[in-house]
Amino acid sequence: MSVDHASRKTVGQKAWIAARFVLFGFIGFWVMLGFTVEFALRVFEHGSHCISRFLSLPLALVGAVMMLYGVGEWGRWAYLWVFLSIPISLCLLMLEPVAGNSKEFPVIVPALAAFFTYACVKIYYGFGVLEETVEDDRTL
Repeated sequence: MSVDHASRKTVGQKAWIAARFVLFGFIGFWVMLGFTVEFALRVFEHGSHCISRFLSLPLALVGAVMMLYGVGEWGRWAYLWVFLSIPISLCLLMLEPVAGNSKEFPVIVPALAAFFTYACVKIYYGFGVLEETVEDDRTL
């Protein structure tokens, strides 16, 4: 069997990948972001109308895990840092008084955090794959 034939996906498989991305990826993103905002409002503004901070953080983590499954990286747990870098950087940004005056900071800072975290995770998994192939070559 050729590599090209093995990598082809049926229409049903492609539909499942698209549905999984929408159902788990997008919804997980909004769950993670929404409960992170709830947590930040509860901690920084002491809003009594918000969900408990002890409940909102685990729900934000559930959203991040949903995103991990939605983008097809289940089992590669280091990618959680990429997803969690967005709300973490937003919470840290709320501590900075200059950030409230700018419209660019709430967009630029999480984007840069996610980009650099993604680069670090790719390097991390790149070394892991390299080590596995070196070990496989030694056993031959």
